[in-house]
Amino acid sequence: MNHTLREDLHALAEQAPTVDLAAQAVRGARRRRATRLAVAAAAVTCLIALGGGSLLLRVRPTPPIVFVPPETKAPLLPAKGVGPVEQAFRPGCLGGSCAGSPWHIVTRQGDTYQLGKEATGPLEVTADGRRIAYYSAKHRGIVVRDLASGKTWQAPLKQPAEDFAVEYALRLSPDGLRFVVSGWGGRREPNKLVDVERGTVTDLKRGWWPVSVSDGPGPVVLAKPYDMTSQVWVLGHAPITIQDFTYHYSGLAPDGRTLARLGQTVDRNRRPMAQGDGSIVTFDATQAGRESRTSISGLPEGLRPSRLGAWLNATEVTVLAVPDSPSGTPSVVYAVDVRTGKSRELFALRKDGLNVVPGLVR
Repeated sequence: MNHTLREDLHALAEQAPTVDLAAQAVRGARRRRATRLAVAAAAVTCLIALGGGSLLLRVRPTPPIVFVPPETKAPLLPAKGVGPVEQAFRPGCLGGSCAGSPWHIVTRQGDTYQLGKEATGPLEVTADGRRIAYYSAKHRGIVVRDLASGKTWQAPLKQPAEDFAVEYALRLSPDGLRFVVSGWGGRREPNKLVDVERGTVTDLKRGWWPVSVSDGPGPVVLAKPYDMTSQVWVLGHAPITIQDFTYHYSGLAPDGRTLARLGQTVDRNRRPMAQGDGSIVTFDATQAGRESRTSISGLPEGLRPSRLGAWLNATEVTVLAVPDSPSGTPSVVYAVDVRTGKSRELFALRKDGLNVVPGLVR
């Protein structure tokens, strides 16, 4: 399936009629040369007749013939042997219906593939990029797929496609075998913790938004914004209150306790009331207490932090920076050190369509 451009052009050449291209090129060159000589001779005659007057008509050289290779579509995702995903996107899916627009995934090695028609709903990627989870219309539920081995797991929770026709969240654990699926605005509004490996489904309290899910029996983090504050709840602990109305959290840090959120200021008389201040705040999600706030540095002018994602190590967290205005500048993913605020660029997003960043909390 993974044809190269050279193979595609070779296939087109085999289908073309048999002609002697060399002879044809020689005949064409002779005709063009004869034409240029005739024009030049006429020009000389005019000069002689006019007594050396200026030649007003300039003879333009024949433009070179440029062969444009045919536009190639991304091949279908192979059954196995695919490397980790850098990003996923749906072309032409901005501000409108995504019906019929296939998901494309781009690997860290730069290979691009498209998923089949079965995966027409939501898609998420584990933080390490090695597994994807998508809604399968065929199985009426979420399917988890390991890209290297091709192994798949079907969620024990059956869901109609209408669950994902409204606002929803699909939050994966690092191995993708445990997730929270939530929906708002629809008829059902599910909020469930699903363990694919164990085949269990646990109902969660409605109104709580999923922030982070750990592997196995690890902690699950939920959040609920209020008017001017928010609550963060690590299941098994009491919820804590933070002095921000925000959805912009990171996944849980490797220590199993720390979360990061984007800093902001809130003013009831301002529209929008909450506005980012360019900082990143870390705090203990299991008990209220001290916070650490650091200004983010190193982002180019015109880009602002918009979303947080998975932790890359004990001190760096993924940050998505988006343009301040729709100027055509692509959004860029950075790694930000929560101690120093220093950022380093990881990769830019595709300009066209809806994008998915592995591990991003959105």
